[in-house]
Amino acid sequence: MGLCKFRVKPGAADTAVRLIPLSDGRGALMRKIKAVIFDWGGVLIENPTEGILRHSREVLRIGSGCMLAAYRKLIPCFQEGRISEEEFWKGVRRRTGAKGQLPASLWLEAFEKSYVEKKDVFDVARELHGRGYRTGILSNTEEPARPLMGKDPYRIFDPLVLSWQAGASEPQRRIFEMLVETLALDPPEILFIDDVQAYVDAAGDAGLRGLLFTDAQTLRKDLAALLG
Repeated sequence: MGLCKFRVKPGAADTAVRLIPLSDGRGALMRKIKAVIFDWGGVLIENPTEGILRHSREVLRIGSGCMLAAYRKLIPCFQEGRISEEEFWKGVRRRTGAKGQLPASLWLEAFEKSYVEKKDVFDVARELHGRGYRTGILSNTEEPARPLMGKDPYRIFDPLVLSWQAGASEPQRRIFEMLVETLALDPPEILFIDDVQAYVDAAGDAGLRGLLFTDAQTLRKDLAALLG
């Protein structure tokens, strides 16, 4: 599939490159976008990772370096549903010597304390939904965080393709294939928005159209150019 790469205008992240498929390699015109899929942390909400780590360190009474090292080692398995939350914290304790008492779900507790919606991006999603586009979420996230998506603003998002359910995570091709299968659309009919360039690239490699997110104002301009 042909890809057009163009640089962001000055004032945004000058090094970022957006990827938008233009054809299917046979000269066909670009297909109409029917679904707009959003990443969660970093796009719809502020990235909660730093806050989760900070709260977890305080509860478990461990140093920042120890917690970060354990997190990096265990988070891929946790996000892909290969280990439970209980197993995740057991792994953290084993690697850090943490002694603090665990609440029922430290992950959810820490996530809730770090949870901040980007209301201007939710506004964009609601407008798209109102115009007839299918709006959904594809995200690397953990099972204990799922209740937060039960809040009222999330009613417009269907499907929710989450790594812990999919058994695969970005930038793996399989999670994008599952999105395509769930939507029952052709890949070029799906626009995926993420704040991580590698994940935008991976979406493009899977045949979707990828858009790098920087802020809501820029997103509106980019969507206006793409969707009219």
